[in-house]
Amino acid sequence: MSFLVDPRHLRRAANVCMRRGGSAGADGVSWAQFRVGMPGRLEALAQQLRAGTWSPSPVREVEITAYTGKVFPAVIPTTADRVVQRAMRNAIEPVLERRALANWVSGYRAGRNRITALRDAQRHLGTGRQWVADVDVRQTSAGSSAEEVTGWLAEHVADGPFLRCFRSVLEPLPYPIVPGTALAPLLINLRLSRVDALLTGHRVVRFADNYCFFCSTETEARQAMAAVSRALAECGLEPHPGKSQIRDGVNAEDLFLIAG
Repeated sequence: MSFLVDPRHLRRAANVCMRRGGSAGADGVSWAQFRVGMPGRLEALAQQLRAGTWSPSPVREVEITAYTGKVFPAVIPTTADRVVQRAMRNAIEPVLERRALANWVSGYRAGRNRITALRDAQRHLGTGRQWVADVDVRQTSAGSSAEEVTGWLAEHVADGPFLRCFRSVLEPLPYPIVPGTALAPLLINLRLSRVDALLTGHRVVRFADNYCFFCSTETEARQAMAAVSRALAECGLEPHPGKSQIRDGVNAEDLFLIAG
């Protein structure tokens, strides 16, 4: 909780948020307006968090059209709430890095992006494992509840006040991993880390919600496909039927493509 209630950490979170920009939330306060008197705003926010009197404001619900043409729901929190969410994320990420995230996972991590995923994939392909079970997870963000997601985090974080504050952020949302909050990318990795833990013994690379298993034969690839399907089912998820397939002789650059 100390990483959340200290104004220095809130200032760091605010600076990250302001670099990213974004529209005003339901209260209409822009980042330009938030900067005016920001030290006082952050001190007041820290006092509320320390006293346990802080609660999130309503979010502004919107629809976003991706460049692929897909339309999906999202939310825009207020500027102050985004600062709190980002401070939470800054506190949680180092814990998940140490305790939950496998070294073959890229995406939504500092220094681990599609490029690192492709390097890992090429290393496996270079050993002759040309059969790939390519599995895209269906609706990774959908479903779950604030209680369930808080339970996932409680496997790694034991700070009761922090967990209560974390849950209070999630409860008013349409669903906990809805796009638009500062926590959403981290929560995708938290959710899938439970799947990752069930996939020991496989040569696998995950980028965001896309798994690739590198195998020597078609039979082995089909076994890997079955294994990840079981692991996903155990965690309340499933492969996307239209995007998951067995591939042979694939080029690494053809992996981990958005809408690919």
